[in-house]
Amino acid sequence: MNKMNTKTHKQKAVIAKDIHAVNVLITEQHTTPNTTSDIEASSQEVADECAAGAAGLSAILGQIVAYFSGRAHVDDMDVLSFSLHHLFCHIDYLYHTALPELFNTPSAEQSPLSELLQRQHLWSQLRTLKHSICRMEPLCNLLSDATNCILDAFDSTSVSTPATVHAPAVDMPRGAEQDWLQSLDQERWEQALTTLTASLRSWQHNYNHLPSFAQHFAALASTMPTISQLDEAFNVLLDSAAAIFGDILPSFQALSTDNDEIIATLLFDLMQQSDQLLIQFDKALEPLYALIDYFSLIAHR
Repeated sequence: MNKMNTKTHKQKAVIAKDIHAVNVLITEQHTTPNTTSDIEASSQEVADECAAGAAGLSAILGQIVAYFSGRAHVDDMDVLSFSLHHLFCHIDYLYHTALPELFNTPSAEQSPLSELLQRQHLWSQLRTLKHSICRMEPLCNLLSDATNCILDAFDSTSVSTPATVHAPAVDMPRGAEQDWLQSLDQERWEQALTTLTASLRSWQHNYNHLPSFAQHFAALASTMPTISQLDEAFNVLLDSAAAIFGDILPSFQALSTDNDEIIATLLFDLMQQSDQLLIQFDKALEPLYALIDYFSLIAHR
């Protein structure tokens, strides 16, 4: 019995030493001057690109909110804007940061210590993916609910609030002022659409250069056949995001207030894509939970 206890204590001591060494290595990686500067520069570039895309989306949402003024409840429009803005930011983080960092293996060495470090890295990044998805789920629920309420209000009323006529800010004919404002709005819309489209292309570019989950976790395919669901889920998620931010929302710009049938179709499409995202989230969570459990350090102590 004493020999068994002594052996157990030695095993625990070895594992504790390895975990301590892993933490030391992680700390050293984050404090290496060159690596830190490279990471900071890359992070700043990603943050700037996300901010530009979010600003473009805000401009588009602002015009859509103005379009529905008097035809939908203000609270529903606020929820629509809130959910779309944060959904965009989370998807941007997913394809710019979370997925690339998951496949960025810390070390190629085949030593017990490097393997332990790699396991901790994968466990941490898989949990990050799970948290991102769990945060996007309620956003999609809010989006679907708000869109449905807007559609109901839109269908139930055909009377819009009369617009308030303001005096010209400068000394020019009213028609000329309106043309100038329309031209300015069109220019802002085009700039917003350009930055938003750039974000969508960047997401696709980043994802195309990543290995598939089936390839990266090929050794686990026999015990975890659902891993391939992750590739399908993140592909469809990207397609749905492109449909929402690159097709449906920009389509509102070309409409006039008498295009009721087209507007209703766009709102239905928005709800369908939101529901599609929820389906993909559910599909991705099952294999994510299995992978997180497999790479958990606690399970191997």
